Amino acid sequence: MISAMTEGTDSDQYGHVRLTAFEPDGQLITEVLPAKALAGGLVELLGSPGLVTGAAAGDVLVLAASGFQVVRRGPNDSVQVYADPPLDEHAMAWLAKAFESVGGYVEAPPQRQFAVATVPSSAGRDSVEAIMTEAGAHIAGMEWQFGTAH
Repeated sequence: MISAMTEGTDSDQYGHVRLTAFEPDGQLITEVLPAKALAGGLVELLGSPGLVTGAAAGDVLVLAASGFQVVRRGPNDSVQVYADPPLDEHAMAWLAKAFESVGGYVEAPPQRQFAVATVPSSAGRDSVEAIMTEAGAHIAGMEWQFGTAH
């Protein structure tokens, strides 16, 4: 974990943070996300992680060399979607429309091996589970998980 903002200036307080986590098999995962620096060395995530679990857009974090801790949950949950073969345009459009229906949005890197949905917590986990159950019927090779825990 990098405990300082990168790629931002002192005047705008916007930049990126590097979140790091270990998989159960010991593999290190690092993800760079947009963030806003706050007073007291805290940062607010402006995007949800697609690989690292435990946080979503809007969460306020404290960063340390050993990891991160959510000190204030924001208004969102994250849903991490993985696919083999990668998500095609049809799959991305389907997910985008489904999550828009509950006030969320979907993002993915260009190669689309994964996507992340940021969805208001107020939408409820049952709604997300229903969306993802239906998605499984439309998207081959898809697996998913909540990126945030309650």
